[in-house]
Amino acid sequence: MIPHASAPLAPPSHSSAPPRAIARAVALATAIAAALLAVTAPSGAQQPAGAPTATGPGIPSNYEPPEGAPYRAEEVRVPTPGGFALAGTLTLPHGAAGPVPVVITISASGPQTRDEPLSRGYRFFAQLADTLGRRGIGVLRLDDRGVGGSGGDFDTATSRDFADDVQAALAWLRSRAATQRDVDSGRLALLGHSEGGLVAPMVAANDSALGAVVLLAGPAYPGRRILESQLQDEIRADASRAGAQLDSMLASSPWMRFFGSYDPLPTARRVRVPVLILHGTTDKQVTPEQADTLAAAIRSGGNRAVTVRLIPATNHLFLADTSGAPSGYGRLPSKLVGPAVLGPVVEWLVTQLDAAAITPPAGSGPGRGAGRR
Repeated sequence: MIPHASAPLAPPSHSSAPPRAIARAVALATAIAAALLAVTAPSGAQQPAGAPTATGPGIPSNYEPPEGAPYRAEEVRVPTPGGFALAGTLTLPHGAAGPVPVVITISASGPQTRDEPLSRGYRFFAQLADTLGRRGIGVLRLDDRGVGGSGGDFDTATSRDFADDVQAALAWLRSRAATQRDVDSGRLALLGHSEGGLVAPMVAANDSALGAVVLLAGPAYPGRRILESQLQDEIRADASRAGAQLDSMLASSPWMRFFGSYDPLPTARRVRVPVLILHGTTDKQVTPEQADTLAAAIRSGGNRAVTVRLIPATNHLFLADTSGAPSGYGRLPSKLVGPAVLGPVVEWLVTQLDAAAITPPAGSGPGRGAGRR
């Protein structure tokens, strides 16, 4: 769960302070900035919607499916009550006997385009769309408001506003189901990563018609507690200065104010649809014990259809990583999410959404999608 910030915080000016105190203040400000920027700085997320960066095998350098894929991709625009449209890609399987289930992806924090390019070479949502498309499930992935091809204002938005955008996407899919009959309005699901795992329950708590919800590294704690956990060493060294820095940071924007104070658990208790919670055991940004805390809250509201999976040696990006330190993301040898993550997600969704197997187009051969390596 990473707040969106665009520059390191400057340390407070204390010209008469001892050098050691100044050094400690600089170190604290740097640590806070590093915690905030660990994912969002290298994302390149504000590039034009039609020009994502090239990545690994099976993921093309645009939003088109890989050659021979058993699904098609349609560029779409989703209207919102705010008067702007969200740009996105809807992938739908070929050869379906009737309307198909569709999953809406919800991205992590920071200004994200539809593939969630949180780090160079990383396009988690493209991999998910490819893998699900090969199992008979459509995927709608969207540029955040004010990012890529989408209208609206990202800078003034909070997680609550992003939940409104997801509700608009659900309304658009249900309208399409009634007119074009290629989407099954009774088999719609949400999949949220990091902040997306905060947003998805906001929507699901008020929409019992959803078929399923997947929460990937979704937070169970308010944002202030998450940041305090990330900066615990600095807080122990200088609690008063750390508290002042956090207070200043959490008051710096509408998003930060919401993030710092919002408690996900009361909303989680109101979710009534089946939920899959996945977490990496080396996640240093949203710590892995939050998976069980979130699951307990959902169950306490009367929903017993909750599955929790912890993926060993896997970081916040769901990449194989024995350390999990955000500072090491850029040095990881692969930015492709592996079958240890994709497999449980896809198999659970196939079961929950009763997805039918599809037959690839004649002569297409086996797919080269990233989820099938």
